[in-house]
Amino acid sequence: MSPQPDQHYGPKLRGFTIVELMIVIAVIILLLSIVIVAVNAATRTAQSANTLTLMNSMKQALVRFKADIGYYPPVFGPGSEPVERLRELFPWPDPASPASYQVRIQNWWSSAAMAEYLLGYDEGGYDGYGLGPDSPGYIGETPTLGIRHPGPDGVWGAVTNPSPPPGDGSLGARNPPLDGKVYGPYLELKDERLLGSTDGSIDQASGNPRVFFPGDGNYNPDHPKIIVDYWGNPIRYYRKVYPAGALQSVYRSTDPAVPSPTLADVFVLRPFDLKPGSAIDGIADNSLIVPGGDTTTTHALRTAEFALVSAGPDRALDATTRYDAPDQNGNDPDGDGISFENKDNIVELGP
Repeated sequence: MSPQPDQHYGPKLRGFTIVELMIVIAVIILLLSIVIVAVNAATRTAQSANTLTLMNSMKQALVRFKADIGYYPPVFGPGSEPVERLRELFPWPDPASPASYQVRIQNWWSSAAMAEYLLGYDEGGYDGYGLGPDSPGYIGETPTLGIRHPGPDGVWGAVTNPSPPPGDGSLGARNPPLDGKVYGPYLELKDERLLGSTDGSIDQASGNPRVFFPGDGNYNPDHPKIIVDYWGNPIRYYRKVYPAGALQSVYRSTDPAVPSPTLADVFVLRPFDLKPGSAIDGIADNSLIVPGGDTTTTHALRTAEFALVSAGPDRALDATTRYDAPDQNGNDPDGDGISFENKDNIVELGP
């Protein structure tokens, strides 16, 4: 006898309900979110570790530079138009004028100086060595990286009146090509993505020079080179204030009422978290959290000869405060929509 049409053999199949599908999709989204967060955290950790390694290599390179040359590199302009100003000495902040010093010391740093002095990424018209085939006076110098001794003024004879240097930081023409020993390069960059160029324009969010890489529309191989961290931030170079025309020295105040300048005066170098007993008082920042300004700094900064700084993962710096902290209600004190701008700064002190 044949089976009736409504008879079934075996278990009855049932599809997913809409609710069950939504639950499965929600679980998949949750798992993907966890994976993405974990990957981002691992990437950030790796970038931080690689940046620290790079900055430590730069610190050792600076120590070797001083052993050869007799002083740490001077400070060039942090960034302005025309772009050539990034290859000129930046007027040093005068500690005898406390009001202007407190502001100017925050911006007395350079990014372009590191590629020029440690690597020699400039033609011989700037650093005395490595003239390119199309340059006037080409004499076939290879390899092109490296520098010749910058001389007592630090910039290859460019300052005709080194004591004091011109008040506006203008140096006039440099005097290479030079003869003599070739120094460096003091640093090896194994990743070409760590070197870009700048046109002198400034990124307003971070205060850093804008950096362009090969393939970018604004990239110009003749512009000053910038060493960057693993987020693409220019690595800033700070050093102790030196007397005019005396790069081998540090500025010592002769006025008891005027403290000698140190890197403890630079707000972006001050750590967010302090070890017990490590804090000392310095000049006050523009903190809106601490009445009268935050004076917290460290002995390590007071004794350091130079510092290297990365803006870290958020690629932002606040030059006016030790750190940009929201108040107890979570409000953003400077109204820029970003909190803790300096908390993730990476700082390497030397020597």
